[in-house]
Amino acid sequence: MITYPVNANGDSNAGILFMTVPTASTSRSAPGLVSAWWRRLAERLRPAPIETVEVFQQFVQERASLIAQKCAIDYCRGKTGLASYALFTEQPFLKALDVCRWEAFVSVLGDLLIVAEGCLRPHVRPEARPRLGEAFIDLYSAVLMPLPAPLHRPQGWDDAIASFNLRMRSVVAGEPQQALDVADHSAKRLFDTLPIHSSMRDLDEEVVYGAVRFRMVAVSQEMQRRVVAAELAKALAGS
Repeated sequence: MITYPVNANGDSNAGILFMTVPTASTSRSAPGLVSAWWRRLAERLRPAPIETVEVFQQFVQERASLIAQKCAIDYCRGKTGLASYALFTEQPFLKALDVCRWEAFVSVLGDLLIVAEGCLRPHVRPEARPRLGEAFIDLYSAVLMPLPAPLHRPQGWDDAIASFNLRMRSVVAGEPQQALDVADHSAKRLFDTLPIHSSMRDLDEEVVYGAVRFRMVAVSQEMQRRVVAAELAKALAGS
């Protein structure tokens, strides 16, 4: 399971679970294989509810990675067309793409947690809202701190965590945020770090922003469907 941007060739699908079929040499019976196949299909069609902090952390980490990678890689491939096959073998390009994916991941992760705060806020008492915000700040740090620092970030994640700390405190003091309220924050960071020269992407800003908005809204809708809001809010902010 991939939980942060990896796979420099751009073929990674972080956050997507694929069904795997054992090879012909397996000792499992045919009925057992069919049963396993149906179980995995059911998990894809009816994913489990999210009601614990651990499951929620895995969810936002995978979805942030998915949005960051897909939006960056799809744009680069679409922009360069057939030349992308050669471009994705060039080390300078791949290094620049890694920078883009990591920075977009950090931004998207924060945006998804802000959307989640807005989703859970109605399920906590007003006096518990600061605790809910603190819990999301801790969750942001819990996702980033175990990850290896990328080459372009020798200082690690401290600046990103400090920035999110301030941002979440401001969000808690204001109105709840939805996906479209925050998506442009991530879109700007992704667009600014794309490994395509600015002279070649100036006219594509709205295309990139639209892609990020689309995926952010989709993940937000999935979050609302799967999150057991009252239970998760209690786990994060207390009773």
